[in-house]
Amino acid sequence: MPSKLTRIAIAGVGTVGTGVLNLLIKNKILGKFNLDISHIASRRKFNKKKLNLKNTKIFNDAKELTKIDDYEILIELIGGDEGISKEIVFDALRKGKKVITANKALVSKYWKEINKSCKDNNSFVFFEAAVAGGIPIIKVIQEFLLSNKITKIYGILNGTSNFILTNMFIKNENFKEVLKKAQDLGYAEADPSFDIDGVDTAHKLSILASIAFNLNCNFNNISTEGIREIELADLKYSEELGYKIKLLGITQFYSNELLCFVYPCLIHKSELISSVDGVYNGVVVESDFCNKSFLQGEGAGAEPTATSVVSDLISSINVTRSKLIPNSKIKYKNLKINNRYGRYFLRFTTIDKSGVISGITKEFKINNISMKTMLQKDQSPNSRNATIVITTHKCSEKDIKKALKKIDSLKFVVKKTVMIRIESL
Repeated sequence: MPSKLTRIAIAGVGTVGTGVLNLLIKNKILGKFNLDISHIASRRKFNKKKLNLKNTKIFNDAKELTKIDDYEILIELIGGDEGISKEIVFDALRKGKKVITANKALVSKYWKEINKSCKDNNSFVFFEAAVAGGIPIIKVIQEFLLSNKITKIYGILNGTSNFILTNMFIKNENFKEVLKKAQDLGYAEADPSFDIDGVDTAHKLSILASIAFNLNCNFNNISTEGIREIELADLKYSEELGYKIKLLGITQFYSNELLCFVYPCLIHKSELISSVDGVYNGVVVESDFCNKSFLQGEGAGAEPTATSVVSDLISSINVTRSKLIPNSKIKYKNLKINNRYGRYFLRFTTIDKSGVISGITKEFKINNISMKTMLQKDQSPNSRNATIVITTHKCSEKDIKKALKKIDSLKFVVKKTVMIRIESL
């Protein structure tokens, strides 16, 4: 146990902040590691006496933390990539403090600037809680796999989207119905855009790519799609074909090209990651000597995230080097989504008449696309329409989009074709 008392300032006592305080007090972490919570900034009221924090200074405004210097570690749990969270984090780094944060948006957006501030001021930042909640993926990459060359990372990094896709299929309900249930249960915000549009996953993926490949992955360069357009029919047809649909973040670095994509895709049910359901997250890291490392756990919530925060707190006490890699000078190109080469799931809604299949396959042939499987489904007995589900062999995204643009203009196509990528992991 460290002999010197280490003073901690905590900014934000919301869901995660409350979990951190409860963990520190309940499991007697403060005494074990000679820690003192010297300052707390919180707009929410909490029971100071119950938490035995009688000597802690309480601020209603986190900006007050910029006016003090008598602490060693800042735990920032406010969130957001601008405003007071950014101000107090960079203020602490300029003062040479250690910073622990769960703020993926801030770390992702200002990765380069945070690195520079750490280097210039001999300060440190820890961000295990920013990615995948209670899964120690950052430590696995920075410590356990430090001796390996990481080649690829992919995973389910957003519990809200995973809950929605899982329950649409299990409950036989549409997207809007399950989204409402996720909001009622507290898994989704009133405005769920960051989760269901893939933004949250992209923030986390940019952090993973940066530390795994020793470069500065710009969040804005990540091709990002969400799950708003996924329909129950797609989940059912995927199941029939032996797949599940998951929202994946995928990153790979080779030949100075960085692949960083976020999109819903079909994953074969034999893959480990396909078994991750509900609000759980799962991450696979591929490396040269360790092959595949698979981690699964709760990706959000007070207790799992608090566990990651406190883990970083304990690690930070005697740290001797920065937890962020110095700004890399590696030059690389971002691989564009149109350069993707892979398989595709296509769902056509057409008039039920002869010549439809030949019309589709004609455009496939023109654009170098070959069909692997086909399902043809009649709709209701009184409907004049038919559903055709096709999976392709590998082809370029540019070609598949070009073919679909032409096919969707044909008179027998009733509505825009659904295209979902198939990932061969």
